[in-house]
Amino acid sequence: MKKVILLTGAGGGIGITTAKELQREGHLLCLTDLPKSLDSLKKNHPELVKETDLFPCDIRDLKQIKKTIKNIVSKYGKIDILINNAGVMRPEGFVETSYDEIEEQIQVNLFGTIYFTKECISFLKISKGKIIIISSLAGVVPAPNHSIYSATKFALRSLSLSLGLELKSYGIGVVSILPGTIDSPMTNYMAGRNSSPMAYLNPPISPTYVSRAIRKAIDSEAPEIYVPYSQGLMARIGLFFPSLLSKIYPIMAKKGISNLKKWSEEGVFK
Repeated sequence: MKKVILLTGAGGGIGITTAKELQREGHLLCLTDLPKSLDSLKKNHPELVKETDLFPCDIRDLKQIKKTIKNIVSKYGKIDILINNAGVMRPEGFVETSYDEIEEQIQVNLFGTIYFTKECISFLKISKGKIIIISSLAGVVPAPNHSIYSATKFALRSLSLSLGLELKSYGIGVVSILPGTIDSPMTNYMAGRNSSPMAYLNPPISPTYVSRAIRKAIDSEAPEIYVPYSQGLMARIGLFFPSLLSKIYPIMAKKGISNLKKWSEEGVFK
């Protein structure tokens, strides 16, 4: 049965691969992003845009969120699945991070997700739908130089787990996806900034792995899905021993810095 799926951050790497994955299954896709990102989507992926609906929306603006949801419901009469994918990262040491960059990350990653979720709840109650939240392994273990981004992802993980318990009585499922470093424009941008060595302990994974995890989440009752599972397992072990992290961090940072240099020279980051 076709589902009406609302996907935020549709113009990014994960958004595009997820939209294509869901389009192949015949779902009715409502894609949101900034106008500039949607223009790029139209230009570079006309085959995707042809059979989907685009809704320009600045996720930092609650009025735009309300308007977007109103337009979707006016057309389709329902929302079955909300995929909170939109996110930004501004890698930098905490001391050097500007207030504008702090606010941007919190507004997009956290408030935008909270607002979209809250505005969709009444419709998801009717459809007995699902909320999927894209968090990160940076929401499980600390990521120096990504402190604000990491803080928002920790918060999203807590939000997802809390809502999973709270909304169960309404028949609404909640799943968070926690990927490692993704091969995407965001990662290429990150490599040119003062980013965390922790992000380079493992090679960047294809966004396809994340889109498949999102597809799995639609029918899954698991509260969390880690991508890849092995990295998620190590991250959760580290979470139980925070005092140990400070002792092994220098070793991990050295490896991460070495990998970043190597992969940069090999052209992994474009």
